[in-house]
Amino acid sequence: MKRCLGIFVFLFFITGCQSNENKDLKPPHPAITVDNQEIFYAMGTYSWSENGEMVNADSASPAELVEKVKVNEVQSGKTISINFDYKPSSIEIGIWENNGVDFKKANTHEFTLPEEEGEFIFVIHASWYEGDGIYAFRIKTINN
Repeated sequence: MKRCLGIFVFLFFITGCQSNENKDLKPPHPAITVDNQEIFYAMGTYSWSENGEMVNADSASPAELVEKVKVNEVQSGKTISINFDYKPSSIEIGIWENNGVDFKKANTHEFTLPEEEGEFIFVIHASWYEGDGIYAFRIKTINN
């Protein structure tokens, strides 16, 4: 009986340690800025693998993700910069409309906001060898 209890405790400890390691297994977080102003965002669906471990995480739609994220008010036509400490192999950017995103491949890590006033939900899809991630944020463009 004591032997079974010892094995159970050992397995419980090992399982607990493994789940804690996977908890931090995520794609890099971007620094999204406009004129040195930080843009608030939410991380969405992602997959990531390192050292033989893999995590797949699903999320709500971009519209639901950003419901509680601060709206970023920005001058229309400004340039948004996206920087990662670990550079992705590709970045796609799109606007969430009609329950979908029409992604466009970004040749640089910058894009220009629309000239018209309005509130937009932008979605970034970044890819690396280890996996990929979705990031969403709200921008309210204003004209002065």
